[in-house]
Amino acid sequence: MINLIINADDFGMSKIFNKSILSLMKEEKIKSTSVLVNRITEEQNEQVEELIKLSKKMKVSVGLHLDFESRDYNTQIKIQYKKFQQIFNADPSHLDIHKASLWKDAVPIVVDFCKEKKVPCRNKGGTNKYWKTTDAPAFHGTRGNFEDIENWIKKLEEGKWYEILFHPGMYDPSCKSSLNKEREQDNKHILKLHSIMKKYNIKVASYYDLATTD
Repeated sequence: MINLIINADDFGMSKIFNKSILSLMKEEKIKSTSVLVNRITEEQNEQVEELIKLSKKMKVSVGLHLDFESRDYNTQIKIQYKKFQQIFNADPSHLDIHKASLWKDAVPIVVDFCKEKKVPCRNKGGTNKYWKTTDAPAFHGTRGNFEDIENWIKKLEEGKWYEILFHPGMYDPSCKSSLNKEREQDNKHILKLHSIMKKYNIKVASYYDLATTD
């Protein structure tokens, strides 16, 4: 069996995006998401409560999607981590970086923070004394061609853990996301991925599932 964490990035960016993420969870198509805590508004409170319930009921992993505005990384990480704890009354299941290509110099600082908190860090694969996480860096599933995704799937090895990240949602005219138009396609690609998972002996999983393995 191959264990695959299908992670939905950007929960909190838009009520419309949140709705798609929650629907995919309830349909058991995904079991993981990463939250932009600084984007959550009062209008999203009901959706946040729904996410908390799904996390408890279905072992959906809820991570912190670090959203940097400057290079004062240490301060922003601590503030967002505490805010996550206040919103969810729990620690995040994992940490990753929003628009990571723009904040490459933040990676070693995030890694050190993850070591301190003993929380999995995306793209730092393997099990060590600090955390247990996927065996390889996450694959970026938001792309035009599903063939690229299936080619990646074909290379996965039995008995190992992997992550693929998407940005599911529907077009939100009020949101300035650079991936706004791609989100509906991500919904379709997630469903298409499920149509072939049995063929490749793949099980959808979460970071919480990974944490409980021997």
